[in-house]
Amino acid sequence: MRFLKIFLCATLVVTCVPAGAAELETLNVGLPGDAVALDTMQAVDTISFSVARHISEPLLTVDGQTKKIVPVLAERWELLDSQTYKFYLRKGVKFHNGEPLTAADVVFSLTRAATSSVHAKARGKFIDVNGFQIIDDHTLIVKTVGPVGGWLETMKHPYAVILNKKAVEAAGADYFRSPVGTGPFKFKKWTKGERIELEAFDEYYGRKPRFKNLNFFVIPDDSSRIIALETGKIHMTYAVPPNDMERLNAPSSPVRAVKGQGLVMIYFGMNTRKKPLDDSRVRKAIDYAINKEAYNQVVYQGLSVAPDGPLPPAGAYTPKGSKAYPHDVEKAKALLKEAGYAGGFPLKLWVINFQDRINGATVIQSMLSQVGIEVQIEVFEAGVFDEKIKEGEHDLLIHTWGMQTNRDVGHYWLSLFHSQSIGNTNRTFLSDKLIDELLDKSNSTIDTEARNVLFQQIWERLDELRPMIGLAVPSELYGARKDLTGVDELHDGRVNYLGNL
Repeated sequence: MRFLKIFLCATLVVTCVPAGAAELETLNVGLPGDAVALDTMQAVDTISFSVARHISEPLLTVDGQTKKIVPVLAERWELLDSQTYKFYLRKGVKFHNGEPLTAADVVFSLTRAATSSVHAKARGKFIDVNGFQIIDDHTLIVKTVGPVGGWLETMKHPYAVILNKKAVEAAGADYFRSPVGTGPFKFKKWTKGERIELEAFDEYYGRKPRFKNLNFFVIPDDSSRIIALETGKIHMTYAVPPNDMERLNAPSSPVRAVKGQGLVMIYFGMNTRKKPLDDSRVRKAIDYAINKEAYNQVVYQGLSVAPDGPLPPAGAYTPKGSKAYPHDVEKAKALLKEAGYAGGFPLKLWVINFQDRINGATVIQSMLSQVGIEVQIEVFEAGVFDEKIKEGEHDLLIHTWGMQTNRDVGHYWLSLFHSQSIGNTNRTFLSDKLIDELLDKSNSTIDTEARNVLFQQIWERLDELRPMIGLAVPSELYGARKDLTGVDELHDGRVNYLGNL
């Protein structure tokens, strides 16, 4: 509260231009939590990506609205064969430390992604670290390990950003605290738990940001974040609580709330390595016991949809015959009895200290009590939560996996369910030989139709195993001052570029 009081006393700096319009010198953005690491090869959380999106850039990306590949640091590329790509880098690009972008930096970055990042086993494994060929400072060959379906599209994910070799090696283990990129903003300061400050990079090669300073303020409490918006101390915020939508859009309100497409699935994960959750009948019983429609109404006031399974509707592939489990308490009890747990049992449910997760945990606690499962809720800060999950000591968790950084279903599921992702992003600790085989095959197949056949088989196997339950895909809710333009054009969930606001 002491920080909030100081923060709310801050003044807003504006500069008047001859046209009479007010242009911001500083854009202040509210975040519901702090970043974990600004080295995107070492982070897996959306908030880290939200900030780092402005600092570091990939070779190419996928436009959030059109879903088409667009060039970034690579001005063009060629597919020489099914696993060989030739990239032509933009000339005149500089890192924030003044170093020029070269093919050597690309080789360094992709090698690091493939060998020493948290994404090495999930995404980096597709990069052939022995297949690089530097033709000149701005031209190089990159090979994948065999054909890889959707590989170029995966570069939308921050694992593929290009780093400056000199800066990374100089900072060593502390690089995550002070990143150096080629992006439109450069890192200035990070006050842990309070704010992250960026400033425009004067030598940026592309379109310059519309303001000089970009500050991200960490305001976990929903009410405090909305008060900061309404009093003009921040210009926009992510994660507007659904129950504030109507009030914020009232004619007398100085701000507005904007509804965007939901790209993040809120899921209920079950640790398949721990008893009694190692029994699929128990996991299915829990699914039957949870009323997804009620969950969405209570937690998100209906500003969300319940997915039919472990996949947001925004995915490029839609399963055939997808159908969510209905709410059926008697069916749940019957399955528990069949599995030998008619008397119920206690479980611990871990959540991050975000209000919607806490609210959702309380709803599920009540629902599972109806079938004899006693749930104890434990709440953690985001960074602590992610580290503890890696140890595999949890029973249950509510977490998210989004498509802001990748719309390809094969790679989305690779992170969540492949056994090689255990300890990182596979938080249900699922290890299934058939799932692994199907995922490996789908992600080594370039033909779209052939991949869709494999995706259907994966979907059906996941339905049988039921390691997680898709609870909700909330609409992305942005809050902004009424005179802040460009908010309606944000299409990447919480990983948007904000320099055009």
